[in-house]
Amino acid sequence: MDREKAGDRDKAERRALVVDDVMTVRESLAMALTGAGFDVTAAANGQEALARLAEADFDVLVTDMWMPEMDGLKLLKEIRGRKPAMRIFGVTGGGPRLTIEAMTSLAEIWGAEKVFLKPFDEDELIAAVSQPHPG
Repeated sequence: MDREKAGDRDKAERRALVVDDVMTVRESLAMALTGAGFDVTAAANGQEALARLAEADFDVLVTDMWMPEMDGLKLLKEIRGRKPAMRIFGVTGGGPRLTIEAMTSLAEIWGAEKVFLKPFDEDELIAAVSQPHPG
């Protein structure tokens, strides 16, 4: 019984922050991560995400790379200095300034473990965020 409680507590303590300017994508990611046992907080853009990060600690960040106000790449740069241990995953469908390949490379340079191209399989994302930290 104690082992079950400890397992439930560990699972409940995993916190994820989902950032995407498209509400349906944000909600879909939040539902998938909640189903995988994460306590999920959502933000509509990078500025909102920074505000959430100032209020609480998160184990995992899943962020869109192309958003208005503050894109995912700027968000990664901000977070890496403040939260170096946070696991970060990007999602992108492309954008106006950089190719998908360039954005993916830059995101990985700034600390994203993986960038998923939209449309992506949510099961693959859940498998990636659920794996132990590679570092």
